[in-house]
Amino acid sequence: MRARSLIGVVAALGLLLGACSSGDDTNETPVLKLSDEGPGTCLQVPDDLPAEVAKLPVIECSVEHTHEIYAVVDYASTSRTSDTTANSDVFPGQEALNTYAEQVCVREFEPYVGVSAFDSTLAFTWLTPTLSSWNDHDDRAVLCVLNNIDRAPMVGSKKGSGQ
Repeated sequence: MRARSLIGVVAALGLLLGACSSGDDTNETPVLKLSDEGPGTCLQVPDDLPAEVAKLPVIECSVEHTHEIYAVVDYASTSRTSDTTANSDVFPGQEALNTYAEQVCVREFEPYVGVSAFDSTLAFTWLTPTLSSWNDHDDRAVLCVLNNIDRAPMVGSKKGSGQ
């Protein structure tokens, strides 16, 4: 199972998602294994997320939830600078992944929500591959995730909401 690093964009968000175990989940809550992610997936997670996660609790968007995945972008499929050292087989490092994630998540926000991230009542953050998920699972995807700035529960998808 993949592990991902979580980086917060808005300081007030603190840690975005709740504690998730990389072991077997024995409760009845469906979980998102990070190999199954997709835009429009809603999440209901507690407040205390560790630095690395391998799965997240999934919930129907029609009920109250805390977060929604709005974009999944493969780092290796992007056209980066002409830097010849940019090789998708070599882990680029967390700093490079976070810089890329911030740029791509800002870019993907407006097409999904219908308003600029800078004019929205929603906040965003991202999950990036870890060194081990990059090397062991060919994990190249950045997950862009949104929530309410005030951390109030959301009901329904935010796709096209203009919020």
